Amino acid sequence: MKTNNLNLNHLFLTLLGMLLLAGCQTATGPANASGETETRAYKSMAPERVDIRGRVLASHYSDGQVVLEVEALAPSVDSRYQRAYVLVQPTAQKVGLEGQPISISELHQGQNVAILLRGGGRGTIVGVGVARKLWVEEPFP
Repeated sequence: MKTNNLNLNHLFLTLLGMLLLAGCQTATGPANASGETETRAYKSMAPERVDIRGRVLASHYSDGQVVLEVEALAPSVDSRYQRAYVLVQPTAQKVGLEGQPISISELHQGQNVAILLRGGGRGTIVGVGVARKLWVEEPFP
């Protein structure tokens, strides 16, 4: 008889725990499988917090690599650096406006980009690093 009560108590506590845990779930998950969402009123495939978000001031191409000089248009808490010098290697992920991969030759001066650097880059206000992932964005409003 005691074994039967223990089994019922165990079953009751298990069901109660499942109900409590199911009630704690929210319906506001990521917009897609990779967890990336549109961050502002303008279209952006990049996450909200990046190492640098801004306009490409200069682009230097050499031996299959590009060095970008990127400057933020305005100070932002969502961007780690105000200016960055970024080495973009062929192995870096590069995403275009529609979410499609782009080639390294499609990066040029005047584009708006959001970049995540390997290891967060180096520096305080001016960052220097190697791009891990780069998103091309529409012009800022």
